[in-house]
Amino acid sequence: MKMPATFPRLYFLSGSTSSYAVIARRRNVFLGVRFAGLMDGSQLGVPGKSYLYVRLRSARDEMLATELDQKAGTNNIVHLSDQHLPLADAWPAITFEKIDATRASMVLGMIIAGSLPDKTHEVIGRIKENDLLHKLVDHAMALAGAVNCIAKPDIVAGWLASQANPELEDFLKKKHQLVLLAMAQKAFKQATADQLEAPGPHLQQLQLIYSKLEQAQTDSQKD
Repeated sequence: MKMPATFPRLYFLSGSTSSYAVIARRRNVFLGVRFAGLMDGSQLGVPGKSYLYVRLRSARDEMLATELDQKAGTNNIVHLSDQHLPLADAWPAITFEKIDATRASMVLGMIIAGSLPDKTHEVIGRIKENDLLHKLVDHAMALAGAVNCIAKPDIVAGWLASQANPELEDFLKKKHQLVLLAMAQKAFKQATADQLEAPGPHLQQLQLIYSKLEQAQTDSQKD
């Protein structure tokens, strides 16, 4: 059996509000993947850990099938038995969670050492340095079966990383803000230690302390 054509660019499932990069194909049924999120492990009952996850979707896409058939030319092998495959049955190694007439989907993830709120920088650093999204892509493709895969893992993983980056950067920004707030609260506590029952613009005072700390940190990064 010939391997399906592997394309040097990404294709995406049509008719979805979220972009799913196509990784595998069985005739007109495609398997797509998208970045889904990063959460603290305590939400899953594993405190001290974090959870990185993507969503896989199986869907029928006649327009994409036609486009790829034209591009693949003689490299494309059509198996008549695959034409009317049920969406979930197309990928027997995958157990889908949500199944309806138009799609089947499931979450694929991994547990990472480190609490997201407490070890934000370490967790995100581990995701990037260990290329954990690439590991998820490799596993998804293994489940789909090498004979069905039509995308290059490196390209898919790179796209997932670009999709994940805004959320990862947002976690870092929020962590930075929490650290500054804790410093501002400590300074505010010291500054108001002798002001019990004394009227004053305390919220403004706290905000001013926070702003000064934020500015000082910005200035230090420029140096």
